[in-house]
Amino acid sequence: MLFVGEVFWGRGIEYFANRSPLKYAFPFSGLTTDVRNKYDNWIGDLECPVTTTDIPYQTQVDHLQFNCRPEYLSEAKKWFNAFTLANNHSFDNRGATGEAETRANLENVGIQYFGTYDITDTSNSCEVIAMNAKSTAGTITKNIKIPVAMCGYMLVVDTVPTDAELSSIKKYSEVMPVIVMPHMGVEYRPIAEDVKVETYHRMIDAGADVVLATHPHVIQNSENYKGRLIQYSAGNFMFDQQSIGRDNTLSLGIALSIEINDQAAIKTYEEIGPTCAVFKDTCLTKLQTKIPTRPKISVSYGHECFYEPNYFPKPADTATCNEILQQSTWQSATKNLSNSW
Repeated sequence: MLFVGEVFWGRGIEYFANRSPLKYAFPFSGLTTDVRNKYDNWIGDLECPVTTTDIPYQTQVDHLQFNCRPEYLSEAKKWFNAFTLANNHSFDNRGATGEAETRANLENVGIQYFGTYDITDTSNSCEVIAMNAKSTAGTITKNIKIPVAMCGYMLVVDTVPTDAELSSIKKYSEVMPVIVMPHMGVEYRPIAEDVKVETYHRMIDAGADVVLATHPHVIQNSENYKGRLIQYSAGNFMFDQQSIGRDNTLSLGIALSIEINDQAAIKTYEEIGPTCAVFKDTCLTKLQTKIPTRPKISVSYGHECFYEPNYFPKPADTATCNEILQQSTWQSATKNLSNSW
């Protein structure tokens, strides 16, 4: 799985896309198939409603109210199979109505989603995602889908969640991997503030296997907390903030590879996984009846580096990647992480 930060194709990106012969493919034109094919799943933070109700360019600039046209989704689908909607812009276009249209448009192209704008809406904080995986028996390998819980929390600027709002994490963690993508903090700061550190620690304590966060629009530090990885901000993956500065064009992709060898669990995951591809599925309930104890999950960590000076992301060169890794304190944070969940 590869996780990236803010994804957005409105405002300035749409301006340049409309003037490019590539049109809807323009925002994705710098990405390469070799990077795509390294990962079974791409997950990002969709930082806009996706609707056919346009918000004028100047309104998006002056009032920071965003919209992303759905015509770009067929191109997004070539890369992404899930997005978090837990961010401060998901209600920009007609609130819950725009969010409902966003969900419908994502479903139409087969991109899953999780999280919501309203932190008190705990029923929508977490969703089971049907992650692409491979099952190997002897010399035979086949493509399957397995259930992975994804939880999103919109906490801008520094809203501290209650224990009740984080309690959903635990019930999912008892039967499957749980990855949390919160949205929190002050924009453009290179280091996570104390309240965010404390909040993300609480997410690990609540049962999260890893916390991969967004919102600052620049890369922030990473941390090893109790053997678990916290990445406080992955930076802009696809965003139109080039005029602000170089830091807003750098992006860290966090790669997770998980492996399960418990045959009984594999069989159950393989049977239930495909049914988790719809919103509000019953996968958690099914797993609670069939998985008495969560199996041991082996995990390894990796990274990809991206750079977007020209309004579309592309793989970063070695020097830029070293800059990204230094800003994210990646080497020190991943040095002694636990190799099992």
